[in-house]
Amino acid sequence: MMTTKSIRGEKVKGKVLTGFVLLFILTLGGIFAVIFFARQLRPPDTDVSQAVKKLTLVSNMLSGLIDADGQARAYITSGKQSYYNKYLSDQKQIEKIADSLKNASVSHTEQYLRILVVDSLLKIKHSTLESFFRLQRSSGVPILSADRLDEIVDSFNDTVATSTHTITSTLPGTSGVTITHNSGEDKEVKSNVFKRLWSGITGKKERVDTVIIQHKPDPVHFDTTHTYVRVSDTAIEKVRTQLQRMGREEREGRQLAIERELMLLRTDQSILDEIRNVLLLYEKEEINGAIAGSEKANQVLNRLWETALILALASVLIMFIFILLIWQDLAKSAFYRRQLEHARILAERLLKVKELFLANMSHEIRTPITSIIGFSERMADTQLSAEQQDYLEYITASSDHLLGLVDDLLDYSRIESGKFSLESVSFNPALVLRQSFETLRPSGEKKGLMMNYSYEGGNDKMLVGDPLRLRQIVYNLLNNSIKFTESGSVSMKVEETETDDTLELKISVSDTGIGIPQEKQNLIFEEFTQVDASITRRYGGSGLGLAIVLRLTQLMKGNIELESREQMGSTFIITLPFDMINASAGDAGETAFMPQMDEVEILLAEDDETTRRLIVSILSEAGAKVTGALDGHNAFAVFGLNPQQYDLLITDINMPGLSGPGLAETILNYCKEHQITPPVILGLTAHATPGETEKF
Repeated sequence: MMTTKSIRGEKVKGKVLTGFVLLFILTLGGIFAVIFFARQLRPPDTDVSQAVKKLTLVSNMLSGLIDADGQARAYITSGKQSYYNKYLSDQKQIEKIADSLKNASVSHTEQYLRILVVDSLLKIKHSTLESFFRLQRSSGVPILSADRLDEIVDSFNDTVATSTHTITSTLPGTSGVTITHNSGEDKEVKSNVFKRLWSGITGKKERVDTVIIQHKPDPVHFDTTHTYVRVSDTAIEKVRTQLQRMGREEREGRQLAIERELMLLRTDQSILDEIRNVLLLYEKEEINGAIAGSEKANQVLNRLWETALILALASVLIMFIFILLIWQDLAKSAFYRRQLEHARILAERLLKVKELFLANMSHEIRTPITSIIGFSERMADTQLSAEQQDYLEYITASSDHLLGLVDDLLDYSRIESGKFSLESVSFNPALVLRQSFETLRPSGEKKGLMMNYSYEGGNDKMLVGDPLRLRQIVYNLLNNSIKFTESGSVSMKVEETETDDTLELKISVSDTGIGIPQEKQNLIFEEFTQVDASITRRYGGSGLGLAIVLRLTQLMKGNIELESREQMGSTFIITLPFDMINASAGDAGETAFMPQMDEVEILLAEDDETTRRLIVSILSEAGAKVTGALDGHNAFAVFGLNPQQYDLLITDINMPGLSGPGLAETILNYCKEHQITPPVILGLTAHATPGETEKF
C-alpha cells in the first residue's frame, strides 16, 4: 500500500508533468501557427521586385507604343524609309515586351488574359498601319500614266504627220561642235503633242533623250528640219473630254484615299487607346494586387501577433495556475512533512517504548524460564521416578520452546529497528557447526528420524565472524526440518570453498518432511508467515524462524536458496563468506567447563529470590562461598561490612532502588576512596538489548 507521502509525491509529479505537457502543446501550437501564417506571407522583396518588373515592362511598352506611333506618323508625313525602319524596330521591341509580360503573368490568369488581348490588339494595329502605308504608296501613282495615254491615242481616227527635226551647228570659239536631238519614232512624236498638253496642265517639262557633242574643225553652219502636226477639232475635244473624266477620277480617288486614310488612322488610334486602357488596367491591377498583398501581409502579421500574444498569455496563465497548484501541494507537503516528522518522533518514542517493553518482558519472562530450566536441570541430578523423569522432560522442552520464542521476538525486533549488529570474533567453523548439529540430534532421533551430518573441509581452519548467529541460523533450519518431518531423515552437509583469504561455507539442510508448495516458497521468508493456518495449529511456532534466517544471512552478506516439492521434503542452501585467519583450533575457546571455585568469596545481588537461590545453588556446588543480597542497597551494606572479603561481585543489572551499574559505580568509588583493591564485578541480566550490555 502506498503511503500518504508517496501519494502526495505522485500528485505533485502528475501536476508538474501535466503542466509541462500543456506548455509543450502550447509551444507546438505556437510553432504551428507561426509556420502557418508565415506560409501565407510571400517574401516582400520578391513581391516588390515582381511588381516593379511588371510595371516597368508596362511603362516600357507604353513608351514604345508612343515612340512607334511617332515614327509611323513621321513616315506618313515625309515618306522617308528611315522612319519606317525605326517603326519596325520599335514594333519588334514592343512584341518582346509583350512576351515578357506574358511570361511574368502566367500565375495570374486575369492578367495573362489581358496581355493576350494586348498582344492581339498590337497585331491588329500593326496590320492596320501596314494597310495604311500600302494605300499611301498606291495613291502616289499619276493618273495620266503611259498606259492611259496610249489608250487615249488609240481612240483617235485622224492622221497625224510627223518629221524629224535636226539642228547642226558649229559653236563659236571651237574647232567645231555638233549637237544632235533625236526625237524617236513616229509614235513618240505623236505623244509629244499630248505630253506638251499634259505639261501645260501639270507643269512638267519634256525630257531630252540623247545629246552628242562632237568637236569639228569645219566652219559653223546650220541645218534645220521643221515638223508639222495637224490635229482635227474632233480629236482635241475627245482629249479634253478624256482629261476631264480622268481629273474627276483622280479627285474621286484622292477623296476615297483620304477617307480610307482617315478611317485607318481612326482605327489605329482606337486600337492604341484600347491598348493603353488595357495596359493601364493591367498596371492598376498590379498596383491594387501589391496593395492587397501588403494589406494581407499586415493582416497576417496582426493575426500572428495576436496568436502569439494569446499563446503567451495562455502559457503565463497556465504556468501561474500550476505554480499555484504546486505551491498548494508544496504547502500541503510541508504540512504532511511536519506531520510525518511528528509521526516519526512518535514512532521513535513508541519504538523505544516497545524496546523497553520487550526488555521488560524479556526480563519478566526470562527470569522465571531461567529458574524453571535451571531447577529442572538441578532436579535431573536427583533421584526421580520414571514418571517424574517424564514430567521433568516435558517441563524442560516447554521451557526451551518458550525461551526460543522469546529469543526470536527479541532478535527480530532488533533487526527491524536497525540496532542489530554482528560480532567479529575468531571461531572454528567445523567445531561450531558440529556442536550445533549435535545439540539438536537428540530431538530428531527422539522422533525416530535419521540424523545425518557431513563436513567436507579442514577441521583446523579459523574464521572471523559471529559464531552465535551462525549457530542461530543452523538451529532455526534444523528445528524447522525436525518439526515438519514425521518420518525419514534430516541431513546437514557443509562444504568449503577457499579463495585467497576468504572461505565460503555452503550449508545444506535437507529433510523428507511435508515440503512447501511452489506458490508459497516466496512467502515463507516473510515475518509471521507459514504455509497455512493449520500448520501453526498443528506444529506451533511464531513464523519468525525463516524470516530471521533470511535477515541474518543478508547481514552476513550471504545467500539463501530453497528447493522443495510438496510432500517430498525441502532443502535449504545457505552460502556465507568469512575471512580466514592464521590460528589454531585451540584458540577458539569453544570448550565449556565448570571452573574450580574453592574458597572464592562471592557477593550476589539479585532481587528475584528464585534466581538468587538457583545461582547460589550452582555456585555453591562449584565450591564457592556465596553471600546473597536482596537488592543493590543491601548488597552495598553487606560489602561495607568487610570490603576486602569478596573476590567477585555478581549483580543483577535491573533492580529496584540501586541498579546493578549504580551498585558497581558505588563500590568502585568506595574502594578508590579507601585505597583498597576492588573485586571483580560481573553483570547478570535477563535483558536482551545491546544497549543495556553497553551501558553496564
